[in-house]
Amino acid sequence: MSKLEELSNNKHKSLKIKPDAAIEYAATQHLLNVRVNEVGQAISSFPVFLMKDTNSGFWKLSAITSFEMGKSLFVQSKKWQAVFTPSMIQTYPFFLMNKSQESNEYTIGIVPESEAFSTENGLDIFESSGKASLQLSKVKSLLEADIGNDIHTFKFGKALDELDLCKSINLVLTYQDGAVEKLQGLCTIDEDKFNTLNAEQLEALNKQGYLLPIHALLLSIYQLNALIQRNNADSQFKQIQQIKIEVNK
Repeated sequence: MSKLEELSNNKHKSLKIKPDAAIEYAATQHLLNVRVNEVGQAISSFPVFLMKDTNSGFWKLSAITSFEMGKSLFVQSKKWQAVFTPSMIQTYPFFLMNKSQESNEYTIGIVPESEAFSTENGLDIFESSGKASLQLSKVKSLLEADIGNDIHTFKFGKALDELDLCKSINLVLTYQDGAVEKLQGLCTIDEDKFNTLNAEQLEALNKQGYLLPIHALLLSIYQLNALIQRNNADSQFKQIQQIKIEVNK
């Protein structure tokens, strides 16, 4: 993604959001970032895994929407097909950004040259008075909530690390043409280690609100079968014969 620029009602007053901007963006995302508070709903549609952020080294939660990079199985005829819509799609094309390198304060950032924006057609970002439009006000509320949700997600990953509950796995896909592909870099909850936690550890996780997302992550693996069925029902995608979960030693 290009460098973010702080949104300004002066500099960006002429910009509009193209009507299909969010859905066009979603159609190109084979992974969707979700926060820990979203996991319980996300597993209604997607398998969700833990992944290490290559920049920060922190755990993030990713919902898989497709086995092919740059494509999603949940966008058809320019319509979102999943029951749940992650915040990252609802807030696109707006992002959280630091006001400055020295500041811990956040503001709204955009990529002005993005194809999501137009100066001719679409939803206004600002009213003629310079006030935020209803659409921008809604997005602003979601992004403000995301600050706390990001912190909560970071703490969740830290708690899992402290209890050594993250298990590294690969997804081994065998296609109907005989080709084999291995998807790496995924982690899930180590169920065996989770089952050995004592009452005190379980109570601590419960107080932090982490038991539900832990169980949700374990259950979400069963959505892999549903994702394969969705994949094989779409002729645009390579047909999958089987999938195996390979545990990294």
